[in-house]
Amino acid sequence: MTHRAVLLEALASTPADIARLARGLDEAAAARRPAGGRSCRDLIAQLSYSEEHSRAQFRRILSEDAPALTAPDLTLAVDAGEGMAVLVEQFARARAETLAWLSALGPGAWQRPAVHPTGGRTTLRFLVGELVASDIALTNQLVTVRNQWRAARPEVTDE
Repeated sequence: MTHRAVLLEALASTPADIARLARGLDEAAAARRPAGGRSCRDLIAQLSYSEEHSRAQFRRILSEDAPALTAPDLTLAVDAGEGMAVLVEQFARARAETLAWLSALGPGAWQRPAVHPTGGRTTLRFLVGELVASDIALTNQLVTVRNQWRAARPEVTDE
């Protein structure tokens, strides 16, 4: 399996992981922010924002010669107040669009250069790998927030 195929497979797996983690959270639980942290809603909104930002950067790499990329402005990753199911679906649709676009690229396109805002010269392939790493980090945060929620709720007993 090529490195490109591994990256695409990893990207493709995230929406199902997010849907599984969001299942069972009511709206109040999804909006709960642990002390100093972000809610499940915040994290899923960030995934959607990061997806759109990354795809825009990827397109620039193909249309410009070694563009100087911009860092994402995470203050724009806001929860617009939709229900959890809508947030999860928005992310899944955005990811499907990214996957379709990346899958259509030839191997040479994956080596197109760009200038990372903090890392210097890079390639589209490296940036796709960074998106995978971001998915992992945000999914881990979502697991942590969910676990904190589960630990804080009172036990349900059968009476």
